Amino acid sequence: MENQINEVVGNNENNNSCYNNSNLAVSPVAQGNGPTYYYGNMTTVNKNTYAPDAESFAKYGLIALIYAAMRVFCLYSNQSGITYPIYMAGTLALIAWARRRDGLSIFKSKNGKSALNLFYIISLMLLSVSKCMTTNTELLWLDGLAINLLMFSFVIYMYVDTKGWDIVGWFIAIMITACKPLINIIDPVNDFVGWVKSRGNKLSSENKATILAILAGLCVEIPLLAIVIPLLSSADAVFSNKIGSIFDFIIEFDYILDLVGITLSAIWSIWLFYTVIKSLQKKGIEFDADKRAGFNPVMGITFTGILSIVYLFFSVIQIVGLFMGKMALPKGYTYAQYAHEGFYQLLAVSIMNLALVTLCKRLFKENIVLKILLMVVGVCTYIMIASSAYRMILYISVYHLTFMRLFVLWFLVVISLWLAYLLVSLVYEKFPVFSWCMVTVTVMYIAFVFASPDYQIAKYDLQFVDSERISSERYNMDSIQTYLTYDLSMDAVPAFADNRELLMNYRANNYEYSQVKDRKLSFNAIREFNFSEYRARKIIEKAMKSN
Repeated sequence: MENQINEVVGNNENNNSCYNNSNLAVSPVAQGNGPTYYYGNMTTVNKNTYAPDAESFAKYGLIALIYAAMRVFCLYSNQSGITYPIYMAGTLALIAWARRRDGLSIFKSKNGKSALNLFYIISLMLLSVSKCMTTNTELLWLDGLAINLLMFSFVIYMYVDTKGWDIVGWFIAIMITACKPLINIIDPVNDFVGWVKSRGNKLSSENKATILAILAGLCVEIPLLAIVIPLLSSADAVFSNKIGSIFDFIIEFDYILDLVGITLSAIWSIWLFYTVIKSLQKKGIEFDADKRAGFNPVMGITFTGILSIVYLFFSVIQIVGLFMGKMALPKGYTYAQYAHEGFYQLLAVSIMNLALVTLCKRLFKENIVLKILLMVVGVCTYIMIASSAYRMILYISVYHLTFMRLFVLWFLVVISLWLAYLLVSLVYEKFPVFSWCMVTVTVMYIAFVFASPDYQIAKYDLQFVDSERISSERYNMDSIQTYLTYDLSMDAVPAFADNRELLMNYRANNYEYSQVKDRKLSFNAIREFNFSEYRARKIIEKAMKSN
């Protein structure tokens, strides 16, 4: 078996022509089990998978430690502070450092292109800045999701030849990359041990003695300080006050759980950075590279054909009944009720159709009839999307605008563009659907978040405060002011800066504001500084003084 492995490895090194000089290598271990492909730099096969890699630890170990310290400092219990863009800038700098140690550039992809790399870097920085400019919890969650997906996509693009990948392949690659800390959980410790052994062979006996002496001195110093500092603090009140202030500024522990949380966060950060960078550099991404599974297209034609008939019938009803208004509603229905009940169902079907077109394109052999049916499904989906948007706009005009209602309208636009790219790929097979979708969604989301949705919602709703048509059913309350002052985040406060009544109601109702209004200058107050929070507090404080 060993001779077979060596023979295959030798052929891989000396006969690159069979792979078109690419980084696509066949795993000799899986030769008898069907094709398995490795997208990365793997040109040799380790006979011992768990052998320590001292070289990798020497390159990435220190960088991973710095990353962990920076991540804990910037992000621990702080997902909306001013340190988030600092964290992102530091992370990109550390990735650039790791890339440089391998003779690579953060501005170049695996194929040597740079335009998309610059887009990734700029987008990640803008998204991190948006973190400290909003207090909307939904946006903060979406920001985090977008940043994680974009970062994983970025590192894959830098280390792996992704040419020809479809959306499904990209999502599989992102999931595999996200699981690297678990898949390679032993690597950091194993490589560290190997690195220590390799360094130990290079150190002289005198250097070893010096290192041991320093470690012993630190072991003695820590308990001595634990005794001396309390004694001196009790002996002098000024000294005690200064020491207390210093420690308060450095770190603020409320519970022992903070110490546990910081430790676990640091460990996870080390594993995340080290395993992702090392594994992508060494092995790339492992998964089936074929875009099509090769199933019989008749199966796809059968169910898409039936669906097309149903969708066409439904589309005719939407055009005649909803858009043209020539069909009577069921007895007891108002247009607002009709719109509200149908919106989410149509949204779900639209998303399902988006997934259907994507999977059919990947799973079945190329077939002209199947392509035509998928086109029909796509066109009908556009009618469903238009119906969903029309229903939601109708509902908003009768009631009022909320964050979720605004977000789903934005999401419908995203689905429309995504579907358009998929339909183009049915005609032009090599169309890079994922790249176009990634760029489009990223740009649209950045525009959405920087538009301050809560502020725009508050401005829109305030125009209808005195309208008799308004009847907010949220929390069973019939006043739109309640929604403005209870549900919206601090981002909305500038919209009613001239309305003292609303400002005072917001101050009384909003839990988020009540938790931060009296914060004193401290380390965490600086670390967690948020522009939206600061602006809202200043507006409310000004209104209180004007009384």
